[in-house]
Amino acid sequence: MKISDVDKKMVANKIISNDITYYDPIADDRFKIEGLAFFESEKRYHRLSKESKGNVREVVYWLASHPSGGQIRFVTNAKKIYVNVKNTGDYMMCHMPKTSQQGVDLYFKRKQDKKYQFFTCAKFNVPCNEYESIVFEADNKEEKQIIINLPLYEGLDKILIGIENDAYIKKAKDKKSKEKIVVYGTSVTQGGCASRPGMAYYNILSRWLDIEIINLGFSGNGWGDIELAHIINQINDKKMVILEYEGNGADKDRMKYNLKPFIDTIRNNNPEIPILLITKRMFPNYIFKQKEIDLRNYYYNFQKEMVLKKKNEGDNNIYFIDGSYLFGKKDYFECCVDGIHPTDLGFYKMAKTLYPKLKKILKDNK
Repeated sequence: MKISDVDKKMVANKIISNDITYYDPIADDRFKIEGLAFFESEKRYHRLSKESKGNVREVVYWLASHPSGGQIRFVTNAKKIYVNVKNTGDYMMCHMPKTSQQGVDLYFKRKQDKKYQFFTCAKFNVPCNEYESIVFEADNKEEKQIIINLPLYEGLDKILIGIENDAYIKKAKDKKSKEKIVVYGTSVTQGGCASRPGMAYYNILSRWLDIEIINLGFSGNGWGDIELAHIINQINDKKMVILEYEGNGADKDRMKYNLKPFIDTIRNNNPEIPILLITKRMFPNYIFKQKEIDLRNYYYNFQKEMVLKKKNEGDNNIYFIDGSYLFGKKDYFECCVDGIHPTDLGFYKMAKTLYPKLKKILKDNK
């Protein structure tokens, strides 16, 4: 049943229809909204603060309006869960499905489950910037924890969550860690080109590590702008910072000049926090592009030497991962949509590779 098809009335931030009640997560504190660093103070689905608008490039601020990495968590016994979504636009990309650009997906965990499981994604006709969809359906009122992952490549004006009138909503349990991982990077970190939001590598890692991850990936614009280092410093309760911006930063040699000041800016405010550098992945077309191979080798060595130099200077909490291993060695060429951006397989392999390394770093820095 669609909210637009029934008689309804607004009551204290709830829309009540014949048999479904729709809740606004922003107005109801039983919903935990995570992955958006400034949500608590600004109550909007945006990855940067309002005050940063004049301090970052216009395109970066626009990309930050895409709530990639944002999650809505709650507990319910509902048989059915509906979403009513209004995006700010109708962004179209040829190599990425609308289910991830504008859509949401849902994961659940029951008392007997050891980990979250995927249920379904929102389904809607295109082109469309407003839709309604059922994202969970069961034949019993079993209590379960819910994660709804927000769109990766479009602004979110509103989302309402509907359940049957006789079902309840409770506050989600706290994550294992109350601290956060902040990831700064490129389109890959923003989520291009997962088929649905929950398959972006940071959302996978957030579920596996049971930790909040703040996504500061900006498609085509992970340039290493020093303003973003200052914004990272504004984020409270950081447990780790990950830098994955070679894919954009190597263009025009930006990384050559801004990696050190970027790291130093973070380190000056966070003397002990782990900082992890991840180099660029292997792309299938490199076999025919010697200049690209040479450029990757240059920046691989540049970042590795930077980490070694920092360690020799006494920084024992800086780390390095060779990105060429993220897709695996044997079949890395099967992990991309367009030769660059990961498929779900690519993102899963990235998460699988990063998981034990992040787990160890987090354990060593308790």
